[in-house]
Amino acid sequence: MMAGEPRKIIGNLLSLNPVICVLESVFLMRILVIADIHGKFQTLQRIIDETAGDNYDLIISPGDFTDMFDGTPDFTQMEIADIVLQKLMIPNKKLICVPGNHDPYEILDVLEEYGINIHQKTRKIENLMFVGWGGAKTPFNTHFEPSEEDTEEALAGMLKDVRGRWVLITHAPPKNTTLDIVKPKKHVGSAAIRKVIREKKPILVFSAHIHENSGKEKIGGTTLFYPGPAYEGYYGFVDIVKNKVSCEIKKIPA
Repeated sequence: MMAGEPRKIIGNLLSLNPVICVLESVFLMRILVIADIHGKFQTLQRIIDETAGDNYDLIISPGDFTDMFDGTPDFTQMEIADIVLQKLMIPNKKLICVPGNHDPYEILDVLEEYGINIHQKTRKIENLMFVGWGGAKTPFNTHFEPSEEDTEEALAGMLKDVRGRWVLITHAPPKNTTLDIVKPKKHVGSAAIRKVIREKKPILVFSAHIHENSGKEKIGGTTLFYPGPAYEGYYGFVDIVKNKVSCEIKKIPA
C-alpha cells in the first residue's frame, strides 16, 4: 500500500456513505522520523526532497542536529543547528524535536523560538500525547548529557498527569535492547528510560544515538524504533492504526 492510501480509502468511503464516518478514527497518524543528522544538511535536504510526495502528519527528530567533533570553519555549531532546523521545517508539517548529546544546551532556545521543542515537555497531537527527553550519557564528555537520576526524575514528573495512549521521544535508547549495543556487545542505553517504559507502557518509543543499530524492537507491548542515522541517508515512517504500530526504514538513493 502506498503512503497516504489509508487516508484516501477512508476519504472515498466517506464520500460514498456518511455512515462509514466511524472509519475516520481507524487511521490515527503517519510519522516521518529523521534522526542523527550530525550537521549534514545537504543529506537532510535530499531526505526532505525524497519524501516531498509522501502523505504524513508529523515529523519527529530525536536529536544530534549537529556534531561537536565534525564541524566546518564556515559555520558555528549553533549556525549549523539553525540551518538544519529550518530545513526540517521546509515541509510545513507539525515538527517536534529533542536535542542529542552533541547538541549544545543553547539549542533549546532555538527549538523554543521555533515552537518545536518537546524536551522535558508533553504535547498532545491529534489523539496522542507525546513526551520528550533529550541528551545521552557518554564517555566522551559531550554537550548534552543528563544523568540517569535527572532522566528518571524528569520523566516521572512529566508522566504523573499523562493518561491514555502516549508516545515517548528520547535521544538515548533504553538499556538492554538491540538498539543500545556497541562493540563488543556492550549495552549503553538508559536504565531510567527502560524503567519508565516498563512501568508506564507507552505505545511507541522513538530513539537515536547508537548509529550502528537501527531497527524495531519490543519491550512488553511497547514498540521501539530507530531508523538509523540521517547523515548516512536513513529515515523512517511509522503508521499508528488503532493499537497497531508499523515501522519502515528507508534510505535515499546512493
